[in-house]
Amino acid sequence: MVMAFARVFATTAIVAALAVCTDGAASADAPTMNGNYTETATTPSGQTFNSSWTVNSCGDGCVFIKAGVGGSQARLVDGQWVLDTMNNVTCSDGAYILYATSSHMTWDPNTLAGTAQQTYLIPACGHPAGYSYTDQIQIKQSS
Repeated sequence: MVMAFARVFATTAIVAALAVCTDGAASADAPTMNGNYTETATTPSGQTFNSSWTVNSCGDGCVFIKAGVGGSQARLVDGQWVLDTMNNVTCSDGAYILYATSSHMTWDPNTLAGTAQQTYLIPACGHPAGYSYTDQIQIKQSS
């Protein structure tokens, strides 16, 4: 079943709990992110989805990413940016399900390329809870 995912960050306390400061080594030499970016996610079936991000520093090894109506913190952990969020999904039949998936995103601070592991938290769009897949992501700074 083909699905379109709403790339919207949840604005609930659940997301805040997922994004609580993760201990990890931040590197003073690692590039930081600041400004406007476009994140392009490519699903295993080849579909692409774009999301606009506004990124601001929130300390050493920390950036706050606002996308859509919500936002969350990404942390520099072991040389990779890491962001955990929840996502809404839109199924091929048009059903819209809030907070149906969690997303664990990691990307390289130099190339801004990485992955987003999507895991269903509840049964949705014909998939059972626990179903997961990995999107490839590429982030580019907007002009």
